[in-house]
Amino acid sequence: MTTKYPPLITQADIEAIHQGNQLNRQVLQAGIRALVNEVHEDNEQSSRVIRKVADNNEIKVKQ
Repeated sequence: MTTKYPPLITQADIEAIHQGNQLNRQVLQAGIRALVNEVHEDNEQSSRVIRKVADNNEIKVKQ
């Protein structure tokens, strides 16, 4: 069955959209990885500070 109107979206359009989606996914994944690494580093730093404060308080309590 044929129509007298061309398709609103072509296969080339669909492929271009698909490629754009893949690129967006890669950029988002890289950004999420970077954010997770940054949060992990901040958590480790916070843990070190908390341990240091806790150790200092423990020393003061013992005295």
